[in-house]
Amino acid sequence: MGKTEVYSIGRVIVDLYANDIHVPLRKVTAFNKYLGGSAGNTAVGLARLGAEAGLISRVGDDEFGVFLADKLREEGVDTGMVKIDPQYPTGLAFAALFPPSDSNVLFYRKPCADAHVSLEDIDFDALKEARVLTVSCTVLSQSPGREATLAALEANHASGGLNVLDLDWRPMFWTGAEEARVYYRAALRMADVVLANEPELSFAGGSDEPAEAAGRLRSLGVEEVVAKRGGDGVLYYGEEEFRIPPASVEVLNTLGAGDGFGAAYTYGLLQGWPTRKRVAFAAAAGAIVVSRHSCSEAMPSRFEVEELMDSAQRV
Repeated sequence: MGKTEVYSIGRVIVDLYANDIHVPLRKVTAFNKYLGGSAGNTAVGLARLGAEAGLISRVGDDEFGVFLADKLREEGVDTGMVKIDPQYPTGLAFAALFPPSDSNVLFYRKPCADAHVSLEDIDFDALKEARVLTVSCTVLSQSPGREATLAALEANHASGGLNVLDLDWRPMFWTGAEEARVYYRAALRMADVVLANEPELSFAGGSDEPAEAAGRLRSLGVEEVVAKRGGDGVLYYGEEEFRIPPASVEVLNTLGAGDGFGAAYTYGLLQGWPTRKRVAFAAAAGAIVVSRHSCSEAMPSRFEVEELMDSAQRV
């Protein structure tokens, strides 16, 4: 493994996804177990694409924590900043799937290990050597994770690295929207790139009109706003504005698609690709993820993404 060039900070949990499709959780009898959580998925996605990726998070001192740490290492993710929490358990998420567009997720994370990543867990010398930091913003929802994340953003920004924020807005993890906006705004002022689905962009940008919401985020210093809109494609707001249409796939599970998108977009940044190529590559990666059962296990290789892009161009 070479020098880590990109770190993800935030959630890493165990996903338990129903084997039965279109069955509510109360009636599900069997689940598949996967590594999950936005930051964990993103780190795996980056590693599968070929990036030297690391994760900054915590797991519980339990069997699920061992499972996550082992899985990260198997995927080639740097786990030097994945610490074992002595008090809190590994978080869990149970999901019932109702394709093509719906899912029901039940979280067990009050409290849980990854929310307690702390300043002491971060190797700031290693972080300064990286080129990109990606943040899944749920980590801002409570202390000490929020302070650790803001410090990491500040350190990466000061060392000339790019900060990529996946807004990951989940109201159930916050006491209220106004509290959330305070911490989101602090993070956004240090962000270079923002990735957001429709509700997230409306929340952070204070408008249901994508262009207006993106403009407000860019007024804070954000250079690029990439709006993920599912079947409506992707909207890009930066020095230019454009739309990329969606790739055509059969949808099985929309969970994790945004993480696959974010990993692929960040990979494009690391490669120095032109904007439109980054967006198209990320859209194709997200499409592959929605066609598969899991999140992390669904993350594609670069070959798979480029194959889908080539096949779409031939149609």
